[in-house]
Amino acid sequence: MRRFTAALAGTAVAAAAVGMAAPAHAAESAVGGVVVDGAGNPMTGEVVVHRYDSYDGVYEKWTTFDLDNGVISGTLFDGTYKLEVVGDGGFSEFYVDKADLASADVVTVADGAPVGLAPWVIEQPYVTATVTDAAGRPLSGAVVEAYDATNVDDLITSDVSDADGKVVLPVRSAPVKLHTTPPYSSADADRLAAEWFSDKADFASADPVTGTPTGTPVPIALGGGAAMTGQVLSDAGAPLEQVEVTAYSDSDSATDFTDKNGVYVLKGLDAGNYRVQFSDDRIDEYVSEYWNNATNYSDATMVPVAPGAYVPGINANLTPRPAKPLGSLELSGVVTDDTGAPVVGAPMEVWTNPAAPFKKTNTEGQASWSKIYTNRAGIYAFDELDSLLGKTVKVRASVPTPGDEDVEYRLFGQWFGQHTSYEQATPVGISAAPARADISLPRAGGISGSIKGAAGKGIQGTVSLLSKDGEIVTSASTEMDDTFDARWVYPGTYKVRFSDWTGNHAPEWWKNSTFDDAKTITVKSGQNVTGLDAVLEAALSATERPFIDGYPWVGKSIEVDPGEWNYQSSTQFTYEWLIGSTVVGTGKSFEPTKKQIGDKLSVRVLAENGKLVGTATTAKSEKIGYKSKIKAKIRGDRASITIKAQRIKGKKVKGKLTVKEIVRVKDDGTIKYKKIGKTKIKKGKGTVSLKKLKKGKHKIVFFFQGKGKVGSSELTKTVKTKR
Repeated sequence: MRRFTAALAGTAVAAAAVGMAAPAHAAESAVGGVVVDGAGNPMTGEVVVHRYDSYDGVYEKWTTFDLDNGVISGTLFDGTYKLEVVGDGGFSEFYVDKADLASADVVTVADGAPVGLAPWVIEQPYVTATVTDAAGRPLSGAVVEAYDATNVDDLITSDVSDADGKVVLPVRSAPVKLHTTPPYSSADADRLAAEWFSDKADFASADPVTGTPTGTPVPIALGGGAAMTGQVLSDAGAPLEQVEVTAYSDSDSATDFTDKNGVYVLKGLDAGNYRVQFSDDRIDEYVSEYWNNATNYSDATMVPVAPGAYVPGINANLTPRPAKPLGSLELSGVVTDDTGAPVVGAPMEVWTNPAAPFKKTNTEGQASWSKIYTNRAGIYAFDELDSLLGKTVKVRASVPTPGDEDVEYRLFGQWFGQHTSYEQATPVGISAAPARADISLPRAGGISGSIKGAAGKGIQGTVSLLSKDGEIVTSASTEMDDTFDARWVYPGTYKVRFSDWTGNHAPEWWKNSTFDDAKTITVKSGQNVTGLDAVLEAALSATERPFIDGYPWVGKSIEVDPGEWNYQSSTQFTYEWLIGSTVVGTGKSFEPTKKQIGDKLSVRVLAENGKLVGTATTAKSEKIGYKSKIKAKIRGDRASITIKAQRIKGKKVKGKLTVKEIVRVKDDGTIKYKKIGKTKIKKGKGTVSLKKLKKGKHKIVFFFQGKGKVGSSELTKTVKTKR
């Protein structure tokens, strides 16, 4: 309330000039109310306060209040007012349920008395859109903008689609036109085209939509963007690698670098007319040009691109530049990959030694001195290092920008001497005789596969590779067909995690495991690990069944272990203790009562993690009874058993006893038993044979199952047989 008082004090001073000044020492009254839309949702926006000017006899704007989550809260001086709510989308309504200022109800403020406004329901119009791709999969992160249908410069509101592709747009009463920009994708192959609703190329042809208080549903299905492709050759017909190709329209642009075959592909283009530039400015061996053989932008021939079209054959033949005379050559070398092939367009940098890496000044002793690119033979040559004569430098080769259709494995940058850091790099002396520094760039390996989800659920799959100590090394997103092909992975051994960025599906490890038990993969240079396919569940599920830890004894607390789940991190568990189908308790622990003797317990575990939920139920416990205790005295191949139970006389203690040997304990803690004997317990006594035990040391467990009011129990002992 304090913030409204401060704002109001300022407006009162300004209003004095127009005859609306508050009287000296006037009391302030609290004004409050609640505003909701037609569906009962709290309104957001602002409240415009109009105050009656007795001098002019009209209502004029006095101040504004924030409409915070549907709540009007502020203070006003004595006077006569009319209130107007302006929603986030610009829809306006006057108090209460009136269309204009003239018909609005009067709100009178006097003598500091609080003013409570009547409930106010505003019939705010909405457009509710669902954004999907052409296959009907929801798209998260798409931006939908609503414009006044008569004015492309009047942006009313916008929203970003959620994991289910949903957007909610509060609009005005007048029709709007919708423009949708697809979510950004790190993979160009995944790009979709922006569009005006419905599948229109521009504002003029877009279909108008009128909002309603219940929300006008609008399906927006984004198609794949258009694509343009071609080949860049020299005048002699040789493919040119690392030529930068850029297409420009009035509202869009896209860039790609040619691959080893001189081929480029520009994807995700919006419909329009494009000028295409072919530039060799980096390597500087060929004269740049525009399509079709134009020397400048204005003379370029337009390339028409229809929505979703595939436009091939936008080719170019580039003319060699005249050879530039070299200065005094101080440093040169060849950059190759680990197969010996030349690396074209690799950025080369000379760093002074000693230096402060990445401090971008050209002062001697500080950072990068010069930068050039390798030519199409992988050769680089520095001829402007005269001022470094007699000094030492360090040389770095970075990775060239890959082409969109470049299916080669990515390279990793190196410092001279085959090092990964400035600190470890081998220094090179600059002298009158040209220095030589050849560098080989190691190649990555790759992974490929697919990530699919449940039918009807949006999914944006991500595959992550983790080192053995659990650190994420790299990740990749799926393309429109749910596949991934990442060829930039540093060789090594990894664990693989599949996840859904939208949160609609639970992540999992390769193959269907926990991190500790996940199967590892080994990535090798120049090779792909294929078949990494996963189908994610749209729910939480127990990978190891929950269990009741202990025996259910009257008056003794017992706990449940939730088990292991397909998504463990940050998952919240709640518990319901059951006898039959009746809930008798909640929480992780439970204390059985006397009235429950003879009943069996089970626990329903409810898991929740964001949008994901799941349930699992334990096996039934032994019957509830009074706590029992086993004593076993072993002589030779027999064991004498004594069972005592709280509140039960010895002669009434009965049940049956089973003896099992622990054969093996698995990594997950599961115990494998072998049955070696059994007997009945009468009057708290019994004898059981251990003849099945072979010579040696054994760990055995006595399991007692009580009858009547006697609870069950167990005893573990280590025995050594000599026969």
